[in-house]
Amino acid sequence: MGNSGRSTKQGQDARREPRRCSSLQLHHAECEVNFLRLEKLLCGFDAAREMEIGIPLPNGRADVLALRVVERSPYTAVVQLSQQTPVWGARSAQIQVRVYLDARMAEVIAYQNVRHFRARYDYPNPRMFARDEKRQLNRLLGEWLSMCLARGHALHDVAIAVGN
Repeated sequence: MGNSGRSTKQGQDARREPRRCSSLQLHHAECEVNFLRLEKLLCGFDAAREMEIGIPLPNGRADVLALRVVERSPYTAVVQLSQQTPVWGARSAQIQVRVYLDARMAEVIAYQNVRHFRARYDYPNPRMFARDEKRQLNRLLGEWLSMCLARGHALHDVAIAVGN
């Protein structure tokens, strides 16, 4: 009649709020992007593939990150990332990443030799992890890999075989 075909149900509005992504969707998106970053830096995930990347810092020093495929199976790989010259503090950072080749995802499985991170923690907790420790570690990995892609350079010569 006078409502021009619009719904008159209580609580419905013509303007709907955008649907929010779940934390699982955000986690998967971060892992997918981290896979692409790692793949680009390592040029694949073959066993024993390794690379050292230097990242210039504003103080004139360089942060050196070593990436190495330490384990390879048909559907997964494990990549070890090690900070060679500690810049952030007395200890160099160590991150271990599981790469799911079929799903094209990469997620942190260990940081500083601590393994098995839960999606959520109560706070405070005995180990003083942040509520979203796992998300923060995967974001740290993403930021580190992004910095390598944007400002890093290989620290070893690349040999190219030329056929005659």
